[in-house]
Amino acid sequence: MSTRQNSGITLTELMIATTIMAFVILPIFGLLNYTNRGTREQDAEGIAANLAKEEMNRLMFIISRENLLSGAGAPLEWSFGADYDIKGNKFSGEYTVYPFSNTELAFSIPKFVFHDPMNCSSGLETTPGTTLGTAQPMTIAEVYPDSAGLCRLADIKLVVKWRLPSGEYNEISQFELLARRAFLVKE
Repeated sequence: MSTRQNSGITLTELMIATTIMAFVILPIFGLLNYTNRGTREQDAEGIAANLAKEEMNRLMFIISRENLLSGAGAPLEWSFGADYDIKGNKFSGEYTVYPFSNTELAFSIPKFVFHDPMNCSSGLETTPGTTLGTAQPMTIAEVYPDSAGLCRLADIKLVVKWRLPSGEYNEISQFELLARRAFLVKE
């Protein structure tokens, strides 16, 4: 009598192989989900940085002195509006302007002492320390007396927040930008 060999696999072997594959593949899917979430958060942070850069450029170079200083001291909404949507992420921002008075801004301005260059026989300054006198402290109002009543310097604080579609605004997903704007030309 000849015996027949079974070349197939049993249901038990199939179940064991499926269980082993599940233990191997499920953590990989979890890792992919975690990586995807991290990439989405980094993408939102990059978009927030670009929006903040655009808004700060507007505040520093485009908006006039009068418009910038009109709401000084109070938080104002940025130009993109609340819950600005890009790729399903929401972005929000506000800025505050802190003007300086011209009398509280004091600078030390060096005083140059004229000397006769013909006394320098070698063509080089032999005593360079004598060309500068004692620095004189002056306020901006003294430097620009014709516009002493105008604000010449202001600090700008911009706060940008973002949230993913699955989350809320929090302190982790935000950053602050600080800038100082000077108004030195006559307006």
